Amino acid sequence: MRIGIGAPPQGTPGTGLGSVVRLLTGEPWLTNRPDGRQSERVATGWEWDSSATTLRLKLRKDVYFHDGDRLTPEIASAALRDSVTHPGRDGSSFASVTSITPTGDDTVVLKLAEPNSFLLSDLSGLLVVKRKDKTEVLTGPFRVVSQTPESATLSAFPQYYRGRPGLSGIEVINYATQRKAWTALMRGEIDMLHEVRREAIDFVQAEKAVKSYQFPRPYYIPLVFNVGHPALKLAEVRKALNEAIDKEALVRDGMKNKGRPADSPIWPEHWAHSTAAPRFAFDPDAARRRLDAAGFKVKSKADGTFAPRFSFSCMVLGEDPRFDRLAVLVQKQLADVGVDMKLQPVAQADLAKRAASGDFDAFIFEMAGRSLARVYEFWRSHDGMMVKTGYTAADAAFDKVRASRTDDETRSAVAELERVLYADPPAAFLAWQATSRAVSIKFDVAAEDNRDIQTNVWQWRLAGTPKQVAR
Repeated sequence: MRIGIGAPPQGTPGTGLGSVVRLLTGEPWLTNRPDGRQSERVATGWEWDSSATTLRLKLRKDVYFHDGDRLTPEIASAALRDSVTHPGRDGSSFASVTSITPTGDDTVVLKLAEPNSFLLSDLSGLLVVKRKDKTEVLTGPFRVVSQTPESATLSAFPQYYRGRPGLSGIEVINYATQRKAWTALMRGEIDMLHEVRREAIDFVQAEKAVKSYQFPRPYYIPLVFNVGHPALKLAEVRKALNEAIDKEALVRDGMKNKGRPADSPIWPEHWAHSTAAPRFAFDPDAARRRLDAAGFKVKSKADGTFAPRFSFSCMVLGEDPRFDRLAVLVQKQLADVGVDMKLQPVAQADLAKRAASGDFDAFIFEMAGRSLARVYEFWRSHDGMMVKTGYTAADAAFDKVRASRTDDETRSAVAELERVLYADPPAAFLAWQATSRAVSIKFDVAAEDNRDIQTNVWQWRLAGTPKQVAR
């Protein structure tokens, strides 16, 4: 099967060739369910001690690396130690891990300096990797035969613990743009379009030789504020900007209804999400009154026009129309209440550099939100942050979520966190996304409702061939 990706070599998260290859060739220790809970994968069970500082992970005994080595507790411990000490893990739960040791014939013991409820979630985002001769060896259903920045060739791994893949091999091809990728699909040059952008969905769905599969993508799009800005430092101003934004219109007009409005960075389907959490309603009149009360009033000019209450700049990816369209709509909505948001199209590398140094007023991008650990890592202030917003108001609430030991404690802490994020918002949380993948009807796809079909490619097969049964 040939998969086409329409993204620059350094595209947005989860869209690049390297990310797709790792998904097809790697396996995580655990996996996250749609509701944010964990379920087994390479590890089949886990148990905390009474202090919540010792975690025992039970491993499968039939997991093999692509070089033929079986995953043993000794190899697993070494792999985990190498992964959790990798640079850039400062903001994650792995910073709490003090030791990792094997025990028995199927168990690894992780000791923590303090309780950290995010560890299981972080293990769900961590691939099982053995480093050998300065290369990574993985355990997934496919293994790399060759790879360049433009393409990769994969072959089925016959010792994959859940069963031999139904496809003998996969070729992944990177196209410079989304248009080139879906044109290749229409011509039959590829069998799967990795992501169908909103502007192409109508064309793809009209093609009878292709079937599209839509699913909710657990990435939210926020308008992130730098609270060091003279106006944005005020919580009342940030609340007013939230009230001025019509999120329903953003989803309808900016996303072609391929998504849903966002109220916070907490995944709406997460088991700990508070349905009673306060949320902003679209109310431009209330926004104007709040801005007036904060001292930012509209002033008339000598020529009869009005000066804006205040201005701020907003970085947005110049090469990605998903964010550009939303940014223009937000700009118009804020202008309606007298606030001037100046758009600054930038390359992703520039956005990342300026965000990390705090050199911005605001920006629009996307963030992962299904995992509470990812929300904590981005919004809770800490050393080594990828984005410096100056926001610290929710630090104590985040710490309560992190230290929670029971479901009830977690629900209570998340509810408190969402109240803080409403009372003192670090951003305007705009929308959650939905996206689609498109596949030639030559293939039987193991599709599940509201799930990303990419997660079980190993079960796909050519139409008419026997189905694979997961073990």
